[in-house]
Amino acid sequence: MGKLNLNLVAMLVPLLIVAIGLIGWVTTLRGDVNAAQAQVIEVRADIKPLQDETKQYAIDIQNLHELIKDIDKIEEVVDRVDVALFRIDSIDEAVKAHIPAIVALEKSLAIANDQMKNIMSDHEYMGEMLEDLGKSQPSGERRSYGGY
Repeated sequence: MGKLNLNLVAMLVPLLIVAIGLIGWVTTLRGDVNAAQAQVIEVRADIKPLQDETKQYAIDIQNLHELIKDIDKIEEVVDRVDVALFRIDSIDEAVKAHIPAIVALEKSLAIANDQMKNIMSDHEYMGEMLEDLGKSQPSGERRSYGGY
């Protein structure tokens, strides 16, 4: 029986050593898994503010795109204003070039207006004379003149 016990002991000792090693390895593995889970939780906690920050940056980028579009529109308007200012300057130069002719035209119009008033006054006087003449002569002038 001694030999059987010795064989049994010789067979159980290596199995016991492997079992102890396996228990130690499983315990170590469990500790590593727990540490990894804790790190994953920390990383997830760190990711949440980064996600929020990323969303804010995306909104800021979208706002920048809108701002760039607005700046492009402003540049188009500025170009149109520049063209309008150039046209105004050229019109101003043309007016300045024609100022003597404009002054002469204004002077001529003032003279023509004065002459027209004189002629109208003369016509009114002539109309009154013809009307008075028509009243004094039975077959005289009966038309109405002027109404000035």
